Amino acid sequence: MTVESVFPRLEALLPLVSKPVQYVGGELNAVVKPWESVAVRWALMYPDAYEVGVPNQGVQILYEVLNERDDALAERTYSVWPDLEKLMREHGVPQFTVDAHRPLGAFDLLGVSFSTELGYTNMLTALDLAGIPLHARDRSDDHPVVVAGGHAAFNPEPIADFVDAAVLGDGEQAVLAITDVVRDWKDEGRPGGREELLLRLARTGGVYVPAFYDVEYHADGRLLRVTPNRPGVPWRVAKHTVMDLDAWPYPKAPIVPLAESVHERMSVEIFRGCTRGCRFCQAGMITRPVRERSITGIAAIVDNGLAKTGFEEVGLLSLSSADHSEIADVARNLADRYEQSKTSLSLPSTRVDAFNVDLANELSRNGRRSGLTFAPE
Repeated sequence: MTVESVFPRLEALLPLVSKPVQYVGGELNAVVKPWESVAVRWALMYPDAYEVGVPNQGVQILYEVLNERDDALAERTYSVWPDLEKLMREHGVPQFTVDAHRPLGAFDLLGVSFSTELGYTNMLTALDLAGIPLHARDRSDDHPVVVAGGHAAFNPEPIADFVDAAVLGDGEQAVLAITDVVRDWKDEGRPGGREELLLRLARTGGVYVPAFYDVEYHADGRLLRVTPNRPGVPWRVAKHTVMDLDAWPYPKAPIVPLAESVHERMSVEIFRGCTRGCRFCQAGMITRPVRERSITGIAAIVDNGLAKTGFEEVGLLSLSSADHSEIADVARNLADRYEQSKTSLSLPSTRVDAFNVDLANELSRNGRRSGLTFAPE
């Protein structure tokens, strides 16, 4: 079955909105696959505006991991601004992907990556625009399976009525496992419909399906217990943790946006987790343990990414980049490699007590512009 692009209807609306370029797609390194050539189709959503969502590392990684498979495709969608939302409702244009402008309702799965809780309502708006029932219980076999992930989905109960499933922790291996389950279910003729598919996902032990658990609370709102209500559904859902980051050297070909975005640079995640263990820090607690990428692994990703994007800044990403055990050598190696170029290095997040003059000198060698973001806590 061929799914037609909504772009002919959308194009007529674009002259009437601000920043129409964010909706047209066609970015460098974007991927568009023939619909009929694959068995499983993902729409990946970062529930915020294009300029905020397009640099998001998590969505870009999942986008590449899925599109590397011959039996799957992934396309991206972002929240539309209120001016376009109003016009889409008036003219019957559904929520669409920016890659091939296919309607969200046609995909097998809708993966939503929540960095913050502010994305919850943006997801609901996108579902409504797509014609997908807001409540999971109202969806039929013809609707996508809505899968939540990201830091703000680590406790999925606030959105449990609206998502079909949630993945806790790292997504690279999880989306591949989910794709296998969906592919096999479709190959077998979709036995048991949507409920059977969700049961298969839940029984893997790595996907939380809210419909298959009864949740009870104390009178003051604290959680009392979570109990499975289907046979074979595990009591405890496992968190996904990628232990060897060098085995997952993504993104290999980062998207280069056509519109202005909040981060216009080549980014590489140098480690996950945090060495400090501050109890108040959500990200530090849920991304444990610390897993570092090697110096050679970092250099390979940077070299490949710069060649495929043309960016002139490299961001060394983590919760606190200066806490990498070899950060001095990482910075020196990259500074040496790009000493004769205009490429600058930046640390988007670091603690004041982990920073020093030697590191500052490497980042600013030859007078290159560099960016630093300090976390005072």
